[in-house]
Formats: sequence, C-alpha cells, structure tokens
Amino acid sequence: MSDQTAYFSAIERGELETVRAMLASAPELARARDGEGATALHHAAFHGHRAIAELLIEAGAEVNARDGQHHATPAGWAIHYLRERGALLAIEIEDALFAIRRGDAELLARLITRHPVLADAVDRDGTPLRDQAAMADPAIARLVSSRRDRAEP
Repeated sequence: MSDQTAYFSAIERGELETVRAMLASAPELARARDGEGATALHHAAFHGHRAIAELLIEAGAEVNARDGQHHATPAGWAIHYLRERGALLAIEIEDALFAIRRGDAELLARLITRHPVLADAVDRDGTPLRDQAAMADPAIARLVSSRRDRAEP
C-alpha cells in the first residue's frame, strides 16, 4: 500500500492522529488527490470527519477544490448522502419560490430540472411550492406539476 493510499484510508476511517502524523511528515499531502481527482478534504467531508477536515484546512487544503469526476466541492460531498434521499438546501427552496413569485419560468425550469424534489418542497411557513405555483402564472404551475407527474411511478 502506497503512502498516499494509506493516507486516504486513514482519512476515510477517521484516524485523526494518524492523519496528523502523516501531514507532519509530508505537508504536501494536505493537497493530495486520489486517482479520481478528489482531495483528502473531499473524503473527510463525505465521511463526516469534521476534526480531520479542520486539520486539512489548517494544513492548506483547498476548501473549494473540485473533484475530477463530478467537479463537486468538498461541501457537495458532505451533503451527498442527504441529496440521495431528496434533501435540498434552504437556498434552493428559496430560489424556486423567488422564481415562482417573479414568474421566471426559465429559472424555475432550471431549478426543478436539477432538483425534481422541489416540486414537493415547502416554504419556511410550510406551504407547498406547488400551491404557490398554482396561484402564479399557469406556465409556472405547469412546470411544477409536470415535474411532479414525471417523478411519480
């Protein structure tokens, strides 16, 4: 097993002291990338190892580095498992609501294409976005309902 492979394995297992020792002897590891272009910080974020993530950032890891496969940042990796379960960021819901209220069908279509679960999201007051859209322009209402219909079996 190479030193870099051992380093990434220690990060994935959450072995803070091992990672600390490896960084002390080879500081350039803070910016190391795996075979797919992901950084150590991507892996620490994905596995929820906050202390390791903080250590890597203090050691010079690039907080907004993009991986080589999906071009995602470590923050994107940190929420990936929730995304797989339909999780949204509050700003995404707010952006969709903004598009609905402004009648911006182009922006809303882009948001819903990217995150189809927006059709079932609710605003901060608990009102479904589909209800907000139904009160808006008919084209906006169709965007939300057509995405919702396609997502259902």
